[in-house]
Amino acid sequence: MTNKLPLLVSFGALALLASSCGAATSVATSQSPTAAASTAASPPSVSAPVSKSSSPATSASAKDRITADQIIPTLSRPETDEDMPPAEIDDPSIKQVSFRALASLAYAEQFAAVNDAGDLCLIALANSGDGDGSANLNGPGIECDDPAEVKDEGLSLRIEASKDNPGVVLNMLPPDLTEDVVRTELLKIPGNHEDLRPPVEFGSTDFGLVSVAMLPETADELGKISIPRPDGTLFSLDLD
Repeated sequence: MTNKLPLLVSFGALALLASSCGAATSVATSQSPTAAASTAASPPSVSAPVSKSSSPATSASAKDRITADQIIPTLSRPETDEDMPPAEIDDPSIKQVSFRALASLAYAEQFAAVNDAGDLCLIALANSGDGDGSANLNGPGIECDDPAEVKDEGLSLRIEASKDNPGVVLNMLPPDLTEDVVRTELLKIPGNHEDLRPPVEFGSTDFGLVSVAMLPETADELGKISIPRPDGTLFSLDLD
C-alpha cells in the first residue's frame, strides 16, 4: 500500500498539468484570430506624399501678374521725342525714361509712366485748347495705381482751374473698353457732337487705349457715365 500512493499523486499531478496546458493552448488559439484581424486591419505606415500645389500656385501667380507694359505696350520700345512731356515733371518717384505719350486731346496733354514701385501712372497737364498755338497749360496732375487695378478700373485725375489756368477731368479707361463702344455712349450726351471741342472729348492710342477728358464743370454736371463692358457688366466712370 505504501508504494501505490505516490503513483496516484503522480498521475494527479500529470492530469492537472495536462489540463493547464490545454487551457493555455485554448486561450492562445481563441486569441490568435483577434490578433490576426488586428494585424490585418492596421495598414503599413506610408509617408504622406509631399504637396506640390504650393510651387505651381506661386509660379502661376507670378506668371499671371499684370505689368504696366501689358496695358501700355509702348513701354516695351525705346522712347521717342513725342514721349517727352512739355513741362518738367519733378516727381522723384517717376522713372523719367518711362514717359510715353497717350492720345492727343484738346483738353489735356497726357502721358503714361511707371514709378519706382512698378505702378502705372497717368500724368497730365490741363490744356486751354485755344487751337492757335498759344494754349495755356496747367499742372501736372499725377495719379498712379497697381497695373492690375488699372486693368479693371482705369485711372482718373482732376486738375482744378484757376483764373488764369485751365482745368481738366481726365480718365484713362480700362483696356477692355473700345473706342467704338465709348463713342456710342458719349454721343448720347446732349450736345456732345464730334466737332473740334465737344463737351466730353475722347481719343484713342494706336494700341486702342481710350481716354476721356472734359472741363471740371462738365464733370460735375454729368456726375457719372456708364459704359458697357464686353462681359456684360457696366463700367461706371465717376466724374465728381
